[in-house]
Amino acid sequence: MLGVSAAGSYRNGEAAVQARPGFARASSVVWSRSPLPTGIRALDSLIGGLTGGAVHLFSGDPECIGWLVHHLLVVGSARGAVLYMNNTDYYKHRSELVPERLAADAKAFGIGFSTVLERVVSAAAYSKERQAAALGALERSLEERGGAALVVVHDISAFRGAGEEGSAEMDLVASRLWRIASERGVPVVVTSRDLRLCSGLIASVAKVVVECRRQGKGICTTLVRHPERETPASVSVQDHCIGGGDQLGRITPPFRQSYQELLASLRGGYLGLIRSPGGKEAFEALVREAWDREFAAMAASGIPMALDAMNLTANVSNRGEIEALKRSFSGLVARIAELESRVAALERPG
Repeated sequence: MLGVSAAGSYRNGEAAVQARPGFARASSVVWSRSPLPTGIRALDSLIGGLTGGAVHLFSGDPECIGWLVHHLLVVGSARGAVLYMNNTDYYKHRSELVPERLAADAKAFGIGFSTVLERVVSAAAYSKERQAAALGALERSLEERGGAALVVVHDISAFRGAGEEGSAEMDLVASRLWRIASERGVPVVVTSRDLRLCSGLIASVAKVVVECRRQGKGICTTLVRHPERETPASVSVQDHCIGGGDQLGRITPPFRQSYQELLASLRGGYLGLIRSPGGKEAFEALVREAWDREFAAMAASGIPMALDAMNLTANVSNRGEIEALKRSFSGLVARIAELESRVAALERPG
């Protein structure tokens, strides 16, 4: 319990709370925060987004959970740093990130793939003994960065064996994740291939629990626990929406932001490594004469990736230059032919 009642709202993950006489539950303060949308309208309608300061547990079919993890890494990276902990038992259950899936999701949402790679900070645990160390690495990164948009722990029950084997390690991770969520106000997502494999503490600290399973050509998501919503409740996400589509909310950053971030990234790395003479001048010429000049056209192109729109515009600009050179060349050829004819006439005797 808090000794004050909470009034106000959360901005950028921080509470704007005014104290007045009375008492309010801490949970009421937590759930007044603006949630991080998952980008899937059906899922957001079910759970209300990912709430800062709370632990969310998603369990079920590994394929469904794997898709969700890839999706959330992309969604979170649109807002800031994402801390990702992978738990993989190479002998039994492997949970791996697939770069092609991340790239496809990034493209579907109009987020630069380089942005996703730069903002996802990962640590891996290959045994139950390494879980605490992997989480510790992410905690240090959290301190260094001063915060994060999202924390994702993939298959926390990967090392659960017979009886209580692996439960103590899961409990330790769960308590530290709860502390991160509570102290930092960051949403934490934990996944498991089976809810029954989760330790008691994980089930206790998770304020939101969702089960996912394959259903025909889609995924059925069932809300099992939520402090403010009626349970159980279910919605379906169709396959055609998993990589983008009608169920997806807008999480795409403004084109200007993507364009400027990409230019800064290219100037910071790519441009400095160009060795061909005149390459840097050519790049800046494209910026001045093609990309900056045709910014409005690129923004209105409907192409999700800024780099794709820039490549199209560069090709159009280059084609225009080529056509201008061809016309100029044709004129020069005609002029040379005329001059040759005159010289020939002057050289003829008599």
